[in-house]
Amino acid sequence: MKIVFFEPLCIFFVMITFILSGCSSGEVAEKVKTEKNSTPPVVHNEKEPSSTEEVNKKNLLPSTIVKNIDGDTVEVNLNGKVEKIRMLCVDTPETHHPRLGVQPFGPEASAYTKKILSVGTKIEIEPGIGNGRDKYGRLLAYIYVNGKMFNEMLLDQGLARVAYIYAPNTKYVDEFYAIQKEAQKKGIGIWSIENYAQEDGYHASNAQGTKEKAPASQPGTSAKSNFQNNPNDDQESNLGCKGKIKGNANSHIYHVPGGSYYVSTNDNIVWFCTEKEAQDAGYHKSKR
Repeated sequence: MKIVFFEPLCIFFVMITFILSGCSSGEVAEKVKTEKNSTPPVVHNEKEPSSTEEVNKKNLLPSTIVKNIDGDTVEVNLNGKVEKIRMLCVDTPETHHPRLGVQPFGPEASAYTKKILSVGTKIEIEPGIGNGRDKYGRLLAYIYVNGKMFNEMLLDQGLARVAYIYAPNTKYVDEFYAIQKEAQKKGIGIWSIENYAQEDGYHASNAQGTKEKAPASQPGTSAKSNFQNNPNDDQESNLGCKGKIKGNANSHIYHVPGGSYYVSTNDNIVWFCTEKEAQDAGYHKSKR
């Protein structure tokens, strides 16, 4: 009687166990199969470095300000050597010129540069293409302080004008003219005096009540030896020419001497030594 009573129960429990085990195994197998065939998640980097930023960073040379000379000229310690830097494509009014003397906003530009680029300030330098120098031996470059280009800062404050734009150093010319245009609209700094800042330099005679006063020469020196930066006489070019081909940075059309629009083209000028140089830079010759 006991054997007969328990045998069906045993069979029942064995069947239940088998069924449950089968379901469980099937579920596990299905889950493994699904995970195996699923596409693994793509892991993205939080921030991929910009190739442009890397290239620019490699081109910047660390240096330290050792002397303030003028609004757009400083001396720096570059690799253990003192270099005089003339900022590319900008021009501030004079503060100590043998002929032009002290021009309006020259002292303000000089004071601003001395404040931002004070002696001991760590900066970075981006030399012009070919590490060019002007006829005075000054290195032509863009200066960066705290990640900002100081050349642009001068333009933004209305303390400099866009000037001496010579190929091949036309990299930032569009940005420079855009910043200058905003300063002109605001009428700040040099733009607060009508017709003062022009294409050929500064005309202090247009400022009422202002006079250009030439400083006295120091004993044992000539007026020329005191010269630091002259927007009218100093052709800031590393090309060995004074620039005879006149290009318009907006239209990318160039004009040759004697052309119909050569004299009248005075805005956003880029100078070239030869027509080939202008053409290589993407400029097209004027039809007239």
